[in-house]
Amino acid sequence: MNKDGIDDEIEAMARLTHARASDFALLLTIVAALLGLDAGAALAKDPSGRSDDGVSAAAVPDPGRQGARRSGDQLDSAEEPRSSVAETARDVARAVGSAFSEAVVVVRRETSRARAAAERATEALDEAMDRSEVSAAPRGGSSAAVRRAQAETSFARGSALLEARKYREARDRFAEAVALNPDHDRARAMLAWSQYFVGDFRGAIGSFKAVLERQPTWEGLANGLGWSRLRIGRYQLAADAFRDALNRNPDYVDAWNGLGSALFEHGDYEAALPPLQRALEGYGRVTGPEPPEVTTLRGKIAWSLYYRERYREALAMFIRASLAAPTAQPVQVGIGWCYLQLGQQAEARAAFRRAEKLGPNDELVREGLRRASL
Repeated sequence: MNKDGIDDEIEAMARLTHARASDFALLLTIVAALLGLDAGAALAKDPSGRSDDGVSAAAVPDPGRQGARRSGDQLDSAEEPRSSVAETARDVARAVGSAFSEAVVVVRRETSRARAAAERATEALDEAMDRSEVSAAPRGGSSAAVRRAQAETSFARGSALLEARKYREARDRFAEAVALNPDHDRARAMLAWSQYFVGDFRGAIGSFKAVLERQPTWEGLANGLGWSRLRIGRYQLAADAFRDALNRNPDYVDAWNGLGSALFEHGDYEAALPPLQRALEGYGRVTGPEPPEVTTLRGKIAWSLYYRERYREALAMFIRASLAAPTAQPVQVGIGWCYLQLGQQAEARAAFRRAEKLGPNDELVREGLRRASL
């Protein structure tokens, strides 16, 4: 089944479950109404409030002996059971509302889980079609010892090229080392990272998975697998890989950043906030100049807060990001939208005008300026 078909099945399941919850609520409401009608009929038969049909003549008040009692007293005696019935009906109605609210929560939660499972299955199916291209080196008459020595030479050259950020040349040397010695796990790991840096994310995924099968405790491999998946939109599988890395090393800052980024890109802003904030705290402990990742990280935290309607917190985070990166146009756009949500039109206009000067006049900027000018 394709992804559209899976989505249709999930939506149909949600509608069916919601309809059943609505039918259940309607049924309980009808029962409550019938309860009120039955009690009213009983009261018409016996103002004392008793509902049994076998009432003896002696038990029914004698109008002759009760002549001194005011008619209002009789009405009061009838109102007591009526009040009890009304209270019972209200209790039932409250129970119906509570049950319906719980049903809606369950439907949403299960629909979300089903959608995540469907997306994960789709991503896994796509990933199963990936191929890692590592051509075998010609063996000729070379002995295993000679090939291993040649692999070490290629690995050393690849490492130097990677350090110099010559990623394509490094990739070729690491691929050569792996072809010469398929058991060279460090060469395969570096091959995966060089594939990542040249944008061959599918190839990197295959290489990371291949070496992870041999070295499952290397958390850096799971982290690299997560980032490679993230770059091609496999957000569910990316989050799984980052969690694997964090299970091996809970203090892995880059994996916290990756997990939060995968959830952010998927639109799970509430879930994205804790790992993104954990990553920001981790980068804050790094001595020396602030890593470049921090500005992007602050932006993701700020937008997550914005989408959760926590506008003042979002504005504070955007301003912090602006102080570190005053020429970042998306940060100024975020500041403008926060000011708009807080009703500060003049400040919003100023932020959007700064964004106009820093980057392309895109739809977000134009719409922001239009609203700030109302």
